[in-house]
Amino acid sequence: MRWKESQRADSGWPSGVSWGLMLLALLSPALADELAESAGPGPLEQTLATVQDCMARSPAPWPDAWQREYVDTIRRAVAPHADGIQHGERLAILAKGFQPYWQALQKNQERSLFEVHCAEIRWYAESLMGAEFRGEEDTHALRCQYEGLFHYAANSLLAQFPFLDPDAVRRAEADHLAECYQRIDAPLLPIYLEPFSQAQIDRIKQRWHDLRYARVDLWRQLGGGQSPQMQHPASSPSEAKSSNEHPDYLLTQRSLGQLQPHIWGVGTAAPDYYRSAVANHIDAQKRRFQSRIEARNEERRLPRAVLQAEQISFLLAALLETARSSTESSPAGADGNTPPTGLDRGAEGGDAHGRK
Repeated sequence: MRWKESQRADSGWPSGVSWGLMLLALLSPALADELAESAGPGPLEQTLATVQDCMARSPAPWPDAWQREYVDTIRRAVAPHADGIQHGERLAILAKGFQPYWQALQKNQERSLFEVHCAEIRWYAESLMGAEFRGEEDTHALRCQYEGLFHYAANSLLAQFPFLDPDAVRRAEADHLAECYQRIDAPLLPIYLEPFSQAQIDRIKQRWHDLRYARVDLWRQLGGGQSPQMQHPASSPSEAKSSNEHPDYLLTQRSLGQLQPHIWGVGTAAPDYYRSAVANHIDAQKRRFQSRIEARNEERRLPRAVLQAEQISFLLAALLETARSSTESSPAGADGNTPPTGLDRGAEGGDAHGRK
């Protein structure tokens, strides 16, 4: 009996423990997949599902292939940072900040504009995943900086246009700040990721000051210089102050909207792939505009050629009608010859008198 056990041990066959380890190794991939499925989608897939739900609620006129490409662009921008610090918090910012961003996005069926949107969301996602995660102090500093910038811009409007209603100006300023606070809390856009330096703030203010004459043009577009009834169409001052259609509110609201491009120009630099997409879109717009001009000119040339052909046909018809009328007004005689004129008859009468 002992000999049989020793023979089984020396034969090279695995023992019971070894068989268990081998079976576990063979089943571990399937077991891992089953555990992953039971755990549900990961954080990235949950974020992308939120993005897709937002896109479905406010659909773009894109083919299904474009929509998948847009979502894949976000996935490729986020996936390399899966092991980064505070990855879950950054994904939450992406999911929260995408909804207002998507709603404000201009979407059509132009492929070149779609490629700009893909490059833009890639830029935003990569900046969010790679930027240093700010703390509460930086968030408070950024809020104070935006408050200071919009307060400076509103005060400069009141100084430039002293006839503006201060209440309407302050209401438009508060509306812009409320939007800024939302974007600071979910900083998907790079200009809301970190505070500015003092040099950047000074440059933003200088750019705002340099474009003060553009705000005069905006004031004129909104009816500036017209009669008070035209400028303030509301029936009473209280009604005018509470209306967002008040000309003073509109001027302030649109003027403060011009502040954001100055912040973009100073606060962050766009990557090369985004600049390339924008340049391609501009070229496509130029080609489309040139094609429209050529088509319009062709439409103008075609009626002119048709008109000239009609005029020529009318002249030919008039000439033929004139020739036909002159022929009909001079009928031939019974013998087929043209009857003699009065001079011919006079000459014949003279000859007869001489013969007599």
